[in-house]
Amino acid sequence: MIKKNQEIIISLVLVLIPIISLFTGFVLNEDLSTGGSRWDFNITWPVVIDYSNFNFLDASYESGVKPRHFPFHYMLLATTYKIFNDQNLVRIIYLFFSLLMPFFLYLNLSKIYDNKNNLVLIFSFSFLFFPFFRSSALWPNAHLTALIFFLISNFFYLKAIKQNKYFYKSLNLFFLALATYTLQTYVILFVFYLYKYLRAETKKNFLKLFIFCVFLGIPALYFLALNERMLKLPITHNLFYTITNNFSIIFFLLLFILFNNHNYKILLNQFKSLKIVEIFSIILLFIIIIYNLDYNLLNSNMRGGGFFYKISHFVFDNNVIFLISFFFGLFTIFLLIKEDFNFLYILILINIMGLNYQIYQKYFEPLFLVMVLILFKNSFSKNLIIEKKYVLSFYLLIVSYYLLALINLFNGFTFKMAA
Repeated sequence: MIKKNQEIIISLVLVLIPIISLFTGFVLNEDLSTGGSRWDFNITWPVVIDYSNFNFLDASYESGVKPRHFPFHYMLLATTYKIFNDQNLVRIIYLFFSLLMPFFLYLNLSKIYDNKNNLVLIFSFSFLFFPFFRSSALWPNAHLTALIFFLISNFFYLKAIKQNKYFYKSLNLFFLALATYTLQTYVILFVFYLYKYLRAETKKNFLKLFIFCVFLGIPALYFLALNERMLKLPITHNLFYTITNNFSIIFFLLLFILFNNHNYKILLNQFKSLKIVEIFSIILLFIIIIYNLDYNLLNSNMRGGGFFYKISHFVFDNNVIFLISFFFGLFTIFLLIKEDFNFLYILILINIMGLNYQIYQKYFEPLFLVMVLILFKNSFSKNLIIEKKYVLSFYLLIVSYYLLALINLFNGFTFKMAA
């Protein structure tokens, strides 16, 4: 009994620490995106004010440019601002709203693995230390809003699988629509869920769900008619640049999963089973991509690129570490797909969602890890939450990353590179 009480207290402390640190960050106006999230929030604030005054037709950024994203995120902030008429109160209420992310991550994992113990709770709330989660929570950002609705959507998908009720299936698609009306890129996830329903449902039931999706998409036509800029997302003009950035960032995030001893062994066994033709194919693909890479474009985007890109340019003032991380990302993802083919779906989805002209890590963090954890049951995710030592290792790893981000913020390394 005493041991159980001690475990409950320790779990409570480990959950409260990231929550308290988040509210401390609010008081200190922390922005671990090195100014990016604060800038996004401030430049889009005029849109919130316009929406709060029911001015939807002429709403624009501080610069006078119309917003590019769908309006649901701004509408949520505008509703709060209309009630309280205070920007700081809007931010603090959104901060409480952001706590739905670890809560629904916990609910998703509990359903997938039928496990509601304290370890899953600690694991889920450790995500509050991710720098781009923090900056998005402290400076309300559409990326986090969309992620939260995606987690709620998948929770109802899991309930729909277990209970086979149309109501839960419709809630799954409804909340995914809210995510999409926050960020257009989430629309690709409709393909994922509809494909799942197509395989599991009768033609009649699938047709009902498809018609419901069409109904959910009708407001989008109205928004696009009001603001054509929503159609003109900054899609990449250089696919090789985008692929190298995406895979480098994905490899960095995969390290949080592969830090686990069980997962490392799974990947090592897959590596040992590689055939010569597979190794040659990966190396050939790597050579083709870096040969066709636009290095002028790569070297001019110092504000994006992700963790290894920043390290590469800060330490060596070149792309060596960055290109090495891309190679290992390519290699690791191949091994993951070789172990579990479902990873290919995640790879396709996350890369379509990240076809931006300039790549930022916030597009993947923590979205990519969340997709790995909740879109399908897999050994890699299960191994992260099965034992206390692995949960604590994951927790400490994210805390270390958080501390690195703090050091970067206080020393201004990113600003110096971009200057």
